[in-house]
Amino acid sequence: MKKFLLTFLIVFGFAVCAQAYPDQPITMIVPYNAGGSLDSTTRIITEFMKQELDKPIMINNRPGASGTIGLDAFLKTKADGYTVLVFPTSSFVTPVFQGREAIDTNQFKPVGGFLKSERILFARPDAPYKTFDELISYARENPGKLKFGSGGSTDTAYVFKYIIKEEKLDVNVTLFNGGAPAAAAIMGGHVDLVEGGNGSPADVAAMAGKLVPLCILSDGNLAKYPELKTPLQMGYEYASSVMFGFFLHADAPDEAQQTLSNVLKKVLEKKELQEKFASRGVEPKYFSGAELIKSAEAGAKVAQLYELLGE
Repeated sequence: MKKFLLTFLIVFGFAVCAQAYPDQPITMIVPYNAGGSLDSTTRIITEFMKQELDKPIMINNRPGASGTIGLDAFLKTKADGYTVLVFPTSSFVTPVFQGREAIDTNQFKPVGGFLKSERILFARPDAPYKTFDELISYARENPGKLKFGSGGSTDTAYVFKYIIKEEKLDVNVTLFNGGAPAAAAIMGGHVDLVEGGNGSPADVAAMAGKLVPLCILSDGNLAKYPELKTPLQMGYEYASSVMFGFFLHADAPDEAQQTLSNVLKKVLEKKELQEKFASRGVEPKYFSGAELIKSAEAGAKVAQLYELLGE
């Protein structure tokens, strides 16, 4: 009896000491402004995830330098599984456009993706062009007049700059720190064109008739805009590829990765979450960690534009 009791106490003691993950709040670092598509979709997901995990999840927006400020902040945190980086896979090559090396994916342990974010080019309804071809004609006839703003996706901005060069156009380009300020800029008349992700503030404005979509700048079509073509379909060589996902430090516990991955997959299947995404014009989908890394590495081709454009 004593031996049984001792064994029970030892086993029970180990169980208490090795508490299941998570046993404390989780912080999600979003390296872009609040209100953008990455931020807003993350907030929807975390509302459901914290119910499943029974732990608070805090959103920490760290915008700036096309995502690299938030990334640097994440890399300085502990690899304990309690700080998660919410990152677009296109941002892994952002440093290349700043004259630095691409981000090494080996620094991360991917949890899973939740959205394929096609990037869309928008104009105001009062613009003298309503299609991509009309835009090209107008820009050719009015050199230096148009202003384009990027909604935080540096590689997509370079895809547009590549199209400008191929068409021998003169268009001013401004990089914003996220979809929200970009949308505010075009709605306020400060720029004539913006690119934004599927479900971004600019996209939501377009669905309300306040902006006009002209084309897709990434590599996938959208059912809600069946008439829009991608750069590849229009004969151009480059297109961006953006997937949103969660990442941990490479040395984070496997338990944290597996738990968060399982919960993410589970909540993405919830009807209520899908309805919230649908209200923003986007469709959630689970992508494995391997698919996330593959998407990140696919950005290497778009990174070639840095040298091609001579910048």
